[in-house]
Amino acid sequence: MEKNNPGEKMKVYEALKWASSFLEEHGYEAAIGEILLRHHTGWSRTRLFSENQSELSRGVLELFQADVEKSVGGVPVQHLTGEESFYGRTFQVTSDTLIPRPETEELVEAVLEKLSSLEKMEEDGPVRIVDVGTGSGIIAATLALELEGQAAVTAVDISAGALKVAEANSRRLGAKVRFLEGDLLRPLIEAGEKVRAVVSNPPYIPEGDRHSMKENVVGHEPELALFAGEDGLSVYRKLVKQIPEVLDAPGLIAFEIGHGQGKAVKSLILETFPDAEAEVRLDINGKERIVLALIMS
Repeated sequence: MEKNNPGEKMKVYEALKWASSFLEEHGYEAAIGEILLRHHTGWSRTRLFSENQSELSRGVLELFQADVEKSVGGVPVQHLTGEESFYGRTFQVTSDTLIPRPETEELVEAVLEKLSSLEKMEEDGPVRIVDVGTGSGIIAATLALELEGQAAVTAVDISAGALKVAEANSRRLGAKVRFLEGDLLRPLIEAGEKVRAVVSNPPYIPEGDRHSMKENVVGHEPELALFAGEDGLSVYRKLVKQIPEVLDAPGLIAFEIGHGQGKAVKSLILETFPDAEAEVRLDINGKERIVLALIMS
């Protein structure tokens, strides 16, 4: 089905059929069409399908088709809608931040699990957590909300633009998070502050992978949040060296990683903390995704 001519009308099912065909023809998921149509109509998924035979207004149809065309041109659907869901909550995203991925929810789950034991060891109030490279603030805000009253969460990012988005997300969701601008743990080191948990989803893509990645990633998401040197490990190396200056024992280190990086990142931690209880966890797709380390002394 070709795009409609000016003035031509289209029913909901016809618009979705056109979008699905157009998207798949260009190598993109048909589901993008539904997301964009819901965005422009303001309808829930249930209502969208109950309105299957309804005719779309010319204004909605034109905006919808324009955005479908933008998506096949490489613009991420999250940048077209301005939001993405994470851990059951809606977060604002922009070109200043990494788009939230479902795998990062598994990092949050792992942190919550490990912190359940650390909380009992914390004697001076809420467990202190830092989220390094917070981006849109998804990890920091989620931990603050899930551990409300039990944790004091700080989020750090080197990007002022990312921090602006993260702060807006936290305010809107009612998450109590302190935000600091700076390079990795440097703001805490300079302030002489200590934490019980260092959590991070840092850039970990090797520079050599750039050429094989889709345009909707490399052309629209911040390079600073994606690439980390020749082997993808440069940020981990720098971060692990800083951690002894801020981490109180017993403490937790929790990193999201790229597939195939588990052994290397675990080794980096054990070089600095030889007695750590370190492990690599797979995500729901069976890929290496998380490195956890309990620092007991």
